[in-house]
Amino acid sequence: MRILVIGGSGQTGRLVIDEALQRGHKITALIRDPSALPATEGLKIVKGTPVEPSNIESAFNAVQGDPPTAVIVTLSSPKEKGARVLSLTHENLIAATKKHGVLKIATLSSFGVGSSLANITFLMRWTISSTSLRYPFADHNHVDEILKKSDLKFVLLRPARLTMAKKAPVQFLGDDGKGLGIFAGLGGDFEG
Repeated sequence: MRILVIGGSGQTGRLVIDEALQRGHKITALIRDPSALPATEGLKIVKGTPVEPSNIESAFNAVQGDPPTAVIVTLSSPKEKGARVLSLTHENLIAATKKHGVLKIATLSSFGVGSSLANITFLMRWTISSTSLRYPFADHNHVDEILKKSDLKFVLLRPARLTMAKKAPVQFLGDDGKGLGIFAGLGGDFEG
């Protein structure tokens, strides 16, 4: 299977690419700076940005006869007012996936987005609403809405914490994350 990875040059994106390659998948990575990823067998790097529809189209057509059949998004959103990097990316991806017959997108989001907000600590809710974190969280929330309105199947991954520690089993808590406990959302690496 060929997977299109958006946000592959970030820390989380690199881990996704490495894991997928180890599992025998082929990867197309759309990134702004191709020198950010080392050349690797099974990895096709396409220079561009996902906020530009023609760049996404180039990524889908990068390997003749072997288009991506799945999309994984590990982008982060800037902490700037009005930032819509994730929203624009998903609007463009939805159009491209429908055109190319891809039926599913997996997107790295964050705990505290959508229905999980009610189950995050008071301190994190205050931080999200009162600091520059409100801008990327607004962008993530908009992606939630965009995907729900699309005809696509999608997965929104809402990790409470991403670290560079040893691999551990994933604990699934449902869309709202109820039961995660008091340390939900404290610390971690959300860069993609």
